[in-house]
Amino acid sequence: MIPLYKGADAIAWLKKMASGAPMDSESIPAPPPLTGGSSGGPPMASTKHSGAFAALSIAQEVEQIINHVRRDGDVAIAQLADRFGDTVSPPLFMEQEGIDALVDQLPEDTVRTIDLAASRIRAFAEATVAAIRPIHVSYERFDTGLNFRPVGRVACYVPSGRFPLTSTALMTAITAKVAGVSEVFILSPNLTDEILYAGTVAGVTEFHQVGGAQAVAAATFGTKTVKPADMIVGPGNAYVTEAKRQLQGRIGIDMLAGPSEICIIADHGSNPYWLALDLLSQAEHDPDARAFLLTDDEAVATQVLAELPKVRSEIALPDFIDESLSKSVILVLPDIVACIAAANNIAPEHLQLHVAKPEDLQPHLVNYGALFIGYNATVPNGDYVAGPNHTLPTNRSARFAGALNPLTFLRAQTWIRVRSNANELHQETEAFANLEGLNAHAAAPRARYIDNQ
Repeated sequence: MIPLYKGADAIAWLKKMASGAPMDSESIPAPPPLTGGSSGGPPMASTKHSGAFAALSIAQEVEQIINHVRRDGDVAIAQLADRFGDTVSPPLFMEQEGIDALVDQLPEDTVRTIDLAASRIRAFAEATVAAIRPIHVSYERFDTGLNFRPVGRVACYVPSGRFPLTSTALMTAITAKVAGVSEVFILSPNLTDEILYAGTVAGVTEFHQVGGAQAVAAATFGTKTVKPADMIVGPGNAYVTEAKRQLQGRIGIDMLAGPSEICIIADHGSNPYWLALDLLSQAEHDPDARAFLLTDDEAVATQVLAELPKVRSEIALPDFIDESLSKSVILVLPDIVACIAAANNIAPEHLQLHVAKPEDLQPHLVNYGALFIGYNATVPNGDYVAGPNHTLPTNRSARFAGALNPLTFLRAQTWIRVRSNANELHQETEAFANLEGLNAHAAAPRARYIDNQ
């Protein structure tokens, strides 16, 4: 069950979270019993090994995988697939005949659902691109400007372990294509028919059945069958994320995405059953997924705790759901202002406003990946069919990062054109170079204004 904290314990939890300390620390007290005799759940889960040791072992293993793929290419990928129990197949390049066959074998409802989501994702991405304009600033003796140019080749990583994320194929590949990327391909450990069809709808014809850190390495260095990419995007497990962390700089990345997060601010008018469903909708992603409920009404908190077992009896959930819920939390805070401050501190991937007047809160909420406004908005709307991208910052990185969008794939390239009579600019440049003590920096513009006189 989700731990519940209130009063000083809630504030202590927030301070510890903001400090970056492991949230399984025993220094956080167990939740006190709830009023009415019901239990607040167990203390926050502790782990056998600290997060630092676990991360170190993953980092070392990923480094070995990267070096293996860099050295041995496709042979390494085949060996790693055998080691991890994956299936490797030759690259797939879809022609129209193959696309038509996919459409014929998929249920009509599946095709219709994918097509609908694709149309909205594309429309939102196109609206974003329409707002992006080159810049041209003219001065008397020189001109400056900024243009946007797409990267050349992008790999879209589509997770397909516990739950094949067909939607991620749409979110990543469509956005890259709309941005103008000429070559977009999909990497996935399990190329289901749904992922293949989603990719073709996005405009992708090249698919590689490879996953994990080895997929990131293949996209970075290339193999005989995988042409290297300029950039790789899309979420993945801890191994995929660690590979992106180690290889960024050699290959462009979108972000270092962690497990899914949801944070909900709820007032007294919230529907506890809906809140329970919303919390579980993200907790079911992964054992490390986290759900946060912030409220100023203790009755809402206790009602949600009461609803969770009912919801769990109604729908099938993964076996790990208890683990993800133990890493989640319900905080009862003094007022909605405190809830706003807490949400900005948590900086969640998804932020829901289950309040009567969300428009009053919205201007004060500044750190989140995506915002869901009002009682009727739920994160799965954004996960699938609303249109905005579901590839979002996690682990408090919403403090400095945002959603995947066409700008992710565009390079801002500036230019300067200087006329032959721009002596004043050259003299200004020389003065600043002298300020920094860089002699060649000063000499290059000086030669021009001397020779141009």
